[in-house]
Amino acid sequence: MVRRNFILRDDLDRELSAAARHLGDKKSALVGKALSFYLDYLDLDLAKERAGKYDAGEDKGLSAEQLREELGL
Repeated sequence: MVRRNFILRDDLDRELSAAARHLGDKKSALVGKALSFYLDYLDLDLAKERAGKYDAGEDKGLSAEQLREELGL
């Protein structure tokens, strides 16, 4: 675990406190879950963007040989 300090707007802190009370969880655990969900969303968004470029012919990706070379395998 890593300790981080964040500054939140007052209204967001009130919502976080209320959600943590309602769920019976610590605020830090709730923030960790929220970040995990958000980062998963960003990964999905990036994958969709890349897939769209691939489908449009803008990016054809790498061949297996190019990938091995790039990874040094």
